[in-house]
Amino acid sequence: MKIPSIAELALRIRSKQLTISDLVTICLDRIEEVDLEIGAWVSVDKDHALAEAQRLQAEMDTGQDRGLLHGIPLGIKDIVDVAGYPTLAGTDWRTEPCRKHAQLVQNLLEAGAIVLGKTVTTQFAGFDPSVTRNPAAPGRTPGGSSSGSAAAVAAGMCIAAIGSQTGGSINRPASYCGVVGLKPAFGEVSTVGVVPLSRNLDHMGPITNTVDDAVICYQALRNLPSERMLSVDIDVLRMDGFFRQGEVEVNGMMDVVAGHLDVVDCPLDFVELTTMHKRLMAGDAADVHELEFDEHRDGYRRHMASQIELGREQSGEDYKEALDYQKTQRQAVSTWLRKDQVLVMPATTSLPPGMETTGDPLFNSPWSFLGLPSLSVPKSLSKEGFPLCVQFVGHTVQAVVSASRQF
Repeated sequence: MKIPSIAELALRIRSKQLTISDLVTICLDRIEEVDLEIGAWVSVDKDHALAEAQRLQAEMDTGQDRGLLHGIPLGIKDIVDVAGYPTLAGTDWRTEPCRKHAQLVQNLLEAGAIVLGKTVTTQFAGFDPSVTRNPAAPGRTPGGSSSGSAAAVAAGMCIAAIGSQTGGSINRPASYCGVVGLKPAFGEVSTVGVVPLSRNLDHMGPITNTVDDAVICYQALRNLPSERMLSVDIDVLRMDGFFRQGEVEVNGMMDVVAGHLDVVDCPLDFVELTTMHKRLMAGDAADVHELEFDEHRDGYRRHMASQIELGREQSGEDYKEALDYQKTQRQAVSTWLRKDQVLVMPATTSLPPGMETTGDPLFNSPWSFLGLPSLSVPKSLSKEGFPLCVQFVGHTVQAVVSASRQF
C-alpha cells in the first residue's frame, strides 16, 4: 500500500484535509487489520495515542506547530524506554513499567510525534529470530534485530519507526521489508535509556518509507529543527570485491544501478574487520549481561546465550586488540575516503531468507564497526517480487542522503 510521506501528511494536516486523530485512527485500524498475521507489535496503547492526537490537534489549532513530525504516529523498538511501558527487550521477566522516557523518545515527543506502542525486537537485539513476519516477502524473515519496526512501517501500521543497529539491525530489516533505513554516525543519536548490546557499536536510527522521511526523523532524534536537508556535491564510488559475495540477483541489481561507477580503492581488510567486530560485540554483550545472564540463564535464547558465553571465554587481550583495532580504523577512514565521497554497495547479501534466521549482516557490520552513517534504499524487485536494496556509506548523513538523490 502507498503511504504518504511525512511532508505530505504534514501538509494535509495543516490544510485541514486530515486531522491528527484521523491519521492515528488509520494506523490503529491497520494494526488491527494485519498485525495478527505479521506480529510487529509487542504492545499498542490505543487510548493514549488517541488522547495525544487530540492534544496535539488542539496545539495545532491554536498556532503551536512543533514541525513536520507534529501528529505523526511512530513505533519504538522494544529496547528503548518509553514511560508507562516495560522494556521487555524480547524477554518475559523485564516487566516493570519504565518511569522515564529514553532521551531519543523525549526528543521525538518534543517534535510532536505520537508513540503508538512498542515494536518487536529480537531478544536483546541479538540474532535469535523474532515472531515477526515480513509483509514484503510472505513466509520469510523481516530481518533483525529491528524486525517489528521494519515490518510495521512496510505494512503501513505506522508512518515511521525507530530501530537500533549494532551489526546490521537497521539497514538489513529495512532492506528485506522494502523500506528505507538510516543508521547515523556513531554517537549522533543518544542511547541513554536504551538496553545496550555493545556500547562501542550501538547506533539508533529511523526506518521510514522515504529518504526525506528518514531525514525528518533523524533531525527530531537529535533535537534539531525539521527542514529539508540540502544536497551537497558528492562523488559516488562503487564497492566491489568483498561486496560481490551476494546472491546472483543482488549482484545483478548492483550492476544495473552502479555498474557505471568507478570502483573505490579501499585498503580495508573486511575479513579481519568482521572478525574484530564479532569479538568486540561478544565482549561487550558479556559485560552488559554479566549479572542478568546468571540470574535468567534459562530465559536467554540460543544465539544470545552463545554470544555472551563467547565473550566470557575470550581473553582480555583479544578484546583489547579488537577495541584498539576499531579506534585505529575509525581514525584511518579519512585517509582513504574523502568527505565528498560516498560508497555504494548492496544492503544485503541475499533476498530475505526463511524465518529460521534474521539474515546475514555481512555488508552492514563494517559500517557499524567504523561508526560511519549508512543509508539503505529500495531500488528494484527480484524475480519473485522481493525487495532489492542498495546501501550508501559516507562521513555524514548529509553526504549519504545527497548520494541517494543521484539514483
